[in-house]
Amino acid sequence: MSWWQSLSIEQKQSVPINRNKVDLHSLFSSGHYYIRQVLKDEIRDIETELKTLGVLYNDDVDVISELMRDFISMCESTPDLLWGIKLSAVRGKKFNSENEKDEYLEQVGFASTTYLANKLSCQSQMLQKTELLGLRKKLNQLLVKHEVSLPYSKIKDSSHSVGSDLELRRIFLNWKRSLVEQDKLNLPIFGASLDKKAFAHVISPERSQSLLPLTSMEYRHFSREIIKFKGVVYKTVKERENERIEAALDRDEPDRSVFLKLRDKKLTTIEDFGSDINNYLHVQHAFAATALNATSKSGILNYLHSYKHYIDFLVNKGVSSTSSIEACFDLWSLREFKEYLGNKVGDTDLSTSTANTLLSALRMTLEKLNTIRGIDFNYYPADGFEIVRESKAYKPYSPHERKQIHEMLEKELACVRRKLEPYQKLDRENANLDDPKVQARIIFEDDCDCIPTYSGDWAAKERNAEQNKLVAFTGKRYLSLHSLIDEWGVLTRRVTDSDVAVYVLKMAQVLGMNLNPILDLEFDDYQEHHPLTNKPCLTYWKERSTGEKMIHLDLFHADLQWLTTSQNNFVANVFSEVTKLTAEARKYTDSELSQRLFITFEKKTKALNEYHMSKYYAMLVDKYNLKDDDGEQLVLTTTRFRPTLVSELIDKGVSIREIQYLLGHSSLYTTMKYLDQLDFDRVIRDKARKAIENIYNNAAQPHTGNHQAHRKYDEVQVIMKTPLGGCKNIFDPPDFIKKSSLYVKGKPCSQYNKCLGCENVMLTERHLPDLFAMQRDYLASIERTEVINTPYYVVVLENLSLLDDILNPETSEFDEEILKQAKEDSLFIETNILDSWGN
Repeated sequence: MSWWQSLSIEQKQSVPINRNKVDLHSLFSSGHYYIRQVLKDEIRDIETELKTLGVLYNDDVDVISELMRDFISMCESTPDLLWGIKLSAVRGKKFNSENEKDEYLEQVGFASTTYLANKLSCQSQMLQKTELLGLRKKLNQLLVKHEVSLPYSKIKDSSHSVGSDLELRRIFLNWKRSLVEQDKLNLPIFGASLDKKAFAHVISPERSQSLLPLTSMEYRHFSREIIKFKGVVYKTVKERENERIEAALDRDEPDRSVFLKLRDKKLTTIEDFGSDINNYLHVQHAFAATALNATSKSGILNYLHSYKHYIDFLVNKGVSSTSSIEACFDLWSLREFKEYLGNKVGDTDLSTSTANTLLSALRMTLEKLNTIRGIDFNYYPADGFEIVRESKAYKPYSPHERKQIHEMLEKELACVRRKLEPYQKLDRENANLDDPKVQARIIFEDDCDCIPTYSGDWAAKERNAEQNKLVAFTGKRYLSLHSLIDEWGVLTRRVTDSDVAVYVLKMAQVLGMNLNPILDLEFDDYQEHHPLTNKPCLTYWKERSTGEKMIHLDLFHADLQWLTTSQNNFVANVFSEVTKLTAEARKYTDSELSQRLFITFEKKTKALNEYHMSKYYAMLVDKYNLKDDDGEQLVLTTTRFRPTLVSELIDKGVSIREIQYLLGHSSLYTTMKYLDQLDFDRVIRDKARKAIENIYNNAAQPHTGNHQAHRKYDEVQVIMKTPLGGCKNIFDPPDFIKKSSLYVKGKPCSQYNKCLGCENVMLTERHLPDLFAMQRDYLASIERTEVINTPYYVVVLENLSLLDDILNPETSEFDEEILKQAKEDSLFIETNILDSWGN
């Protein structure tokens, strides 16, 4: 015993143990049985002391009962101790009926057996002894009395996991009890509730995202308490909106009176506008008459505000207040007004939601003009603005911001891709076998054959005995089985929002596509070899804003996004990886979602949507602490990836023509308008404008005297004739031709079929009939499908787009009369450029 007494507490606690006794085999090389007999009393004293130190389990019911009584007495005298008792669902006990279970839980409650066993230094099964059950009932009564727990009869039907809910409630209330008055004043408020970030250190954001009923009730009660304590007068969004509308109505009362009078004045023919067109009165009449569709004050006010912004737009455009109705509303009105509003959004003068409202009011007004007799009117449609958290819809990310986003996405993708790799078994030689997580993994490998399972009650019927063993083991140790399986890199049918949302963000970054078309992608939308062109492409759908949303469901309205080689490889990998990631989940998917690419599965299959993406943005910004150049929290949204891609392309000197096709624009004019509205810095904007202007820099201007076309080149130069115009230097094409794999240095340019997009092209008035004839024959060849199956099909599409920009009176540099005459002259021209294409 002198040896034992000489040991420190730490040394005593490290004495080897075997089967809840001192391991004499490790202490003595031989004579273990004899030593135990001779030193029986001494060893018993040592083991008694080790039990008090928590090294050995207490196996005497009387001792355990005494310890339990002492603990209950301490809780009675110091009720604060009750808040440290963990609560949990009942595990490992079998009941013969629901009534037996209800009776047991009503009396014994949810005090964690694992917590009590550690507290009393005994094994969990000892707590089922009759003597201990009586004491556990007394402890539960104390827990209920002080509202640490709740009577089972009142809460048993509150959720599928009452024990887990009670434990989370205990944690929340224990945190709440720790707050002093100043702490409460400093708590953040979000909307009408306490910001959940305030208690993220005790309840993780993942768990607090969807609180169970009991915890949720306490959270709501405390939120109201804090709002009242801080003196915050909270008003709902609807209340604030009503106040804003009333204030705006009061402010706009004089203008509103005139507007309402015009609203009651009929407008069915052009004569109804009257002769008085001073001060844009006819424009106001158009908006007011359309406002008849609005039944609320706020609806009418939207048309009035849209009218005011539209007048400002006309003034900036140079349209006088006495201009005709045709001058005030034309084919491009909606698109140009959207550009005007876009600049307001970019300058943070308008929110995107307000801009959408104003744009919608104009759209409806233009629809009204379509119905007025005596006006031959139409207009080009325009999409609305995508709503973002801040008014930065057209602002590209800076290089510093792009670097953060790129690194963040790569880390997120690496985490997801681990699941796609074959499962790597545990290296047991170098593992800490005392770690409960390692022990759980051994059970997973040895007993469950590496087949994943789920801990929820909904999956209980699917589990076998070995899987139940794993669930019970992790449950008793408060380990999250979901988190463990993710940590081990196991692919399961469980697919979270984060698993697939990272691919959505990456596609937006690489392709410059908007969010909704990506979310709507289906398996057959990616084609490595398009049947018409043999090129890789994505087919996706756009929602067109024409008063109400409509998704076009026929191929004629589909948008084709042609892919570069690197983009193609990336998209092919995305489709392959997401397909593999969601393979198991798709076995539980109904027919409606079976073809959707981006789906998730936890308890049921869902398609990823904008709401899920919005939560994912917020999570990433918090997780990676993403900051903008001003040190503020970064606005992360797919909306900004499209202008960012364009900004990068322009920085790298990519031609305007290539940008057009990478963005999926059918017309170069659309790309020009898009570039013009982007919130680039001045250098990039000037660079974009220069690229756009180069298309027409070499166009010949008509001479007013003799109608002879002037050429922008030296007459002594040798001009090489091509089928589409004249080239001023066929041996020195521009850089984008030189970078082509088809270009051979030292030889003349062989890509004459791209001449319209070349900055060397020389177009004069006399070329126009040939161009009209070429346009006509291109269209005819496509209709007859002569060229569809040839490599030249894409060239035809490119040149048709260019021809439309050059020959369309709305976008051409040539006068409308000249274009009209050239089109008539083209009727007598036959082209032969396509004759050999089918060979």
